[in-house]
Amino acid sequence: MKEVLIVTDPEKIKLLGDRTRLEIVNLLRERPMSVSELSVTLKKSPSTIYRHINLLEKAGFVEEVGRDGNETLYRRSARVFLIAPYQEGDITTPIMKAIHRREAEMLYNLFKNAGFDIEDKKTFIKIVERFLRTLDMFSSKFAKRIEGFDLNPIEFIHLMNLLVLINSPELQEEAKELRKLLKLED
Repeated sequence: MKEVLIVTDPEKIKLLGDRTRLEIVNLLRERPMSVSELSVTLKKSPSTIYRHINLLEKAGFVEEVGRDGNETLYRRSARVFLIAPYQEGDITTPIMKAIHRREAEMLYNLFKNAGFDIEDKKTFIKIVERFLRTLDMFSSKFAKRIEGFDLNPIEFIHLMNLLVLINSPELQEEAKELRKLLKLED
């Protein structure tokens, strides 16, 4: 399994717009699973799960890793998927907006669980979504150039930090608003 998979193909990104496929990919983060296990967990028919697994496998998001009796086991092809940026009007725009929304909500919950008192959830999520969208747009050419590189977790973290640093002048307004919401002002 790769540590990071950089995805730039709009058709592949579009596949993750389906909730069932996204749930499958998320479940396979935990451990390899069979179509039967996924079917029971997601309360979907095995044929539906198999169809989604087949699409995810062809796109490179999941892979076969072995067998359990007569069933094939699948896992994610990478621990982290770096979904490449989109341009406005691209077919992936609604999918990227949905992904950014889920990521913003996840980050809100993470900060709340860490003890941050964020009084305005809606504003926090809106700012984070705007930040992610802006970072994606400024990083698009860079992401396409590094597609196919095999990054380890430390390289991936450094890469993400550098992308933010490189784009920091354009992200100053979002940074100020987030510092205020998180009560981190100097």
